[in-house]
Amino acid sequence: MLKLRTFLLLVFISARVYSQIGTDSLSYSSNNFSSRLFVNRFDKQLNTYNFSTQLRQFYQQDKIFFGINENFNSTIIDASGKNIKDGHHLQLFGQYDLSDEIKTGIFLNNNYYSDDRTLAINKVSFVNASLFMKYFLLQNISFTPFGGISNNNQIGEKDKGFVYGAEANVDKYDLGDFEFSSMMKFQNEDISPRKNTFRFINFDASSVLKENFSNTIGAYFASQRKDFYFAADQATIDQFGIANNLQSRLETNYFIQDRMKFTPDNSPFSFNINGRLAWRDIERDTRYVSISSPSSTTFDTKIKEFKMEVSSDAEYKVDDLQLTFRLAYSEREEKHQPRKIEGLSSIIFNDRENTEAQKNNSSKLAVVSFSGVYNLSRADRLLLSVFHRKLIYDTPSDLNFDDRDELLSIGRILYERKFNPYLKAFVNFEGSFNKIVYIFAERSSNNNIKRFIKLSSGGTFASGKFASSNSAEVSANYTVFDYEELNPNFRSYSFRQFVYRDSTTFAFTKYLKLFFTGYIKLSEQGDFKWSNFTNKPQRFLNEQYAEPKLFYNLFGFNFGIGIRYFSLSTFNIIDGTEKQKVSEYVSIGPLSEINYDITEKILFKTYGWYEFIGTENNAKRELANFNLVLTYKF
Repeated sequence: MLKLRTFLLLVFISARVYSQIGTDSLSYSSNNFSSRLFVNRFDKQLNTYNFSTQLRQFYQQDKIFFGINENFNSTIIDASGKNIKDGHHLQLFGQYDLSDEIKTGIFLNNNYYSDDRTLAINKVSFVNASLFMKYFLLQNISFTPFGGISNNNQIGEKDKGFVYGAEANVDKYDLGDFEFSSMMKFQNEDISPRKNTFRFINFDASSVLKENFSNTIGAYFASQRKDFYFAADQATIDQFGIANNLQSRLETNYFIQDRMKFTPDNSPFSFNINGRLAWRDIERDTRYVSISSPSSTTFDTKIKEFKMEVSSDAEYKVDDLQLTFRLAYSEREEKHQPRKIEGLSSIIFNDRENTEAQKNNSSKLAVVSFSGVYNLSRADRLLLSVFHRKLIYDTPSDLNFDDRDELLSIGRILYERKFNPYLKAFVNFEGSFNKIVYIFAERSSNNNIKRFIKLSSGGTFASGKFASSNSAEVSANYTVFDYEELNPNFRSYSFRQFVYRDSTTFAFTKYLKLFFTGYIKLSEQGDFKWSNFTNKPQRFLNEQYAEPKLFYNLFGFNFGIGIRYFSLSTFNIIDGTEKQKVSEYVSIGPLSEINYDITEKILFKTYGWYEFIGTENNAKRELANFNLVLTYKF
């Protein structure tokens, strides 16, 4: 009887209590503040300076809990003009346990964003402070009403008001044949003339019919309304006498889904089947609309989206072999429609309706994939993966010619071998095939086929004081247009590349070691003809990077000094053979690095380099780059 009353209570709450869109957890929960972390970071790259800090801390004793979550980020770009962007997010949570069933507390949420550029919304801040009372109806069922005040400032418009609502949570409640979980939230923020609302509810009902068969049914609903100011145009200012207009954005998401898993007894097979139906509605509503000079921005719009997804997985697993096969199919439909404006000519509205209708589209997507891992022996392993996707994209409008079909196939095979405890090596081969076909002649000049192939090999060696990891790869990308003879703007081309990477460490003593990392990239781009598989090189790039460093460990400090070198040279290729240098960028300079593990919980790290830069026209300049990180894990 108790379980029946509880279930009826859940239905009652579900019908009345909703929550914020996109929230994965509830706001008034100490679980959101039960972690500790402190990170400070400073970066200086080129003419961009960035400072950020992240703090997670809590205090708990007997009946008292206090937690703080804070993120701060500041970016300064010192170019032709200085640009400063700041963002700050702070949450404070305090809770006192009146009893095992009743808890009370306070929640403070502060957000601030500022950008000194001239943008539509370049300065926003809001502060919410609320009191709450949490009731535990049962051990794993809670209900939390809350209320407080809100102070909001957006592009100079200050609004004050009240924030209120309720949350509810059901955590794995046993109803006999199935296990029920749910989160719900209802929140209003009345800051006249604006009103922001959040509604949210989801639930999962899981049942295990047999030991080897389980089924989970889920449902989700979320709705969010956000009102914000933006600068009004001159016609609206003259008609309504306002400086800033108001716009509301309402987004609603809801879906139902079912997940089934079956594992036969004494079998290496397992099967999963998933299905989902999802809907999304987006509406834009502008408070003040002038019809004296209507334009494309005058109209508010509605967007409706429907999506259906079905997928199935089959897995086979034994000691030396693991195979996974997956099928997935989905359909999506999207419709756009303008909202009618009272007093506006129907001719203008119909014209806008036709324009929005051109955005309507639907698509069908089918995916087949396979992956496998086979341990040939204790020292040999083989990996294989295959992926194939087909997309059909349709637009019902006679004025939209984006209708197309796409095929994408990707394959990879990797062989790894461990020769001995010191040496491991691999050989990897992968390729892809991508074909795009536009249905109508108006876009058919974009029809193309892209073929990609890559062969790579490498290995690692580690013995005593010496360790090295090296790899080399060659790749080629061939893009062929179907009708390049008819349209000179589309020409088939090839892109080929060779890359060699190296990372080596040698320890001279317990305290002194040498570390080197670097790579070489050689790239070539040119015109290509698939019919006779010939190409005419047009452009060549030579990119090199090297960073040798010497590290010395002293009293826990790890000091590193070295040299950083980077160069990029580009060439035009004349008559397919002769290289003519077009540009050159060379950067070289000293670098330093300091790592210090103060304790197991505190890490201090700095990394910086000073570069002397030269280019093809003998222009010289100097630049400093610096990075600092302080991490404290409580």
